[in-house]
Amino acid sequence: MKNLHQVYALKKSSSFFYDLACRLTETNNHQQYNIDAHLLPFCKREQIFDLLSRWSIKRLEQIDSSSPVYSKLIRYQPFIIIHLIKEDLNEKKKDYEKFSNYFKINEKLIGLIAEKEPKELICLFIDYLNQLEKHQRFLPNLIQSKQKYFFNKVPNEMIQLITIAASNQPGFYSSYLFILNYLFI
Repeated sequence: MKNLHQVYALKKSSSFFYDLACRLTETNNHQQYNIDAHLLPFCKREQIFDLLSRWSIKRLEQIDSSSPVYSKLIRYQPFIIIHLIKEDLNEKKKDYEKFSNYFKINEKLIGLIAEKEPKELICLFIDYLNQLEKHQRFLPNLIQSKQKYFFNKVPNEMIQLITIAASNQPGFYSSYLFILNYLFI
């Protein structure tokens, strides 16, 4: 099962990995034999959402960060990880402390996702900042440390993100205008 994704003929079937995962998890737990890690990342998005639903996985926190499926999803399906992060954040809205510290706690994960899906990640940050009170809107450390990378990849989204963060912080916006001039001139 570990090497099934390397068989070219199987890649032609749009539902092979999904059908196999469904069949195997009828009698086995999805984590048994690493069924989820070997098959889930190679399914289509809709199929992955269906399998996660069957397995009662709605949030990223429900997947053990040391499990093989966690690392495979990051590698092959970062969009799914972003969706699961959104669900984590929706769950954490009830507790402001956990909500506001989510990106600090998961900084390594966010860094990995930034390499694969920078636009989706910045859009996630935009949604996240819009949910915070104005006086609590700060750019996450990852954005500050890799601002040139993000400006090169997704300049419009970065401008929108900085505008949201700067709406409450005097002097913040003007310092970023200087950076924008530096980057684009």
